[in-house]
Amino acid sequence: MTNMKMNRIVPAAAALLALAACGGGSSNASTVQTVGSAGGTLVAGAATLSIPAGALTSNTQVTLREAEPRHTGRVERIEVEPHGMPLAQPARIAVKVDDTNAKVKMHDSTDALVDVEVEDRNHGEYKTSMSQLGEIEVELEHGAACTPACSSTQECDDGVCKTHSENSGARSCNPVCASGQECDDGVCKAHSELEPGGTPGTATCNPACATGLECDNGVCKVHKGG
Repeated sequence: MTNMKMNRIVPAAAALLALAACGGGSSNASTVQTVGSAGGTLVAGAATLSIPAGALTSNTQVTLREAEPRHTGRVERIEVEPHGMPLAQPARIAVKVDDTNAKVKMHDSTDALVDVEVEDRNHGEYKTSMSQLGEIEVELEHGAACTPACSSTQECDDGVCKTHSENSGARSCNPVCASGQECDDGVCKAHSELEPGGTPGTATCNPACATGLECDNGVCKVHKGG
């Protein structure tokens, strides 16, 4: 997974950089949309929420907004209202992180870690699922710097210079791809389809998952061992 690197933390200056990168901070973008049984997609700043068909049984006014984090060391909080509303089908929420040398963690409203997947390598988006409307906070765990600095055609991946493969001009996916898939120039594909040389269905996590998460077929999930 070359585009968006999943989590690692460096407080203060790095957090400010990531905050700007996520589109958070003072912008606090928000959007409101009525979503019914057919589902819908909302976009607010760096966040995209896709509610699938059948998740809601009646028309509901849904709000998606960026907000200041509740916890130190976090770079972004995404709120989805009405808080606590259960969904018959999980919604997917994706957040853009413009930092290629960081891994991404996401925490739910109870501050528990949730599973994180790459949504779109080309645009630096990561996603998680919500079984009920609520909030997530984004935390970055930064990798080692590259010395000397990488060339203009490369990016730093935890101290190693690798070919810069993102394509900001690629098409996005609407709605956010289902779990187990990611967006490849407007098309949702299985994670393993973008892992050259790998056995189908056994995608690796590259970069490696952040502390507290483990790799399960290309998806960083909460470590079941503790």
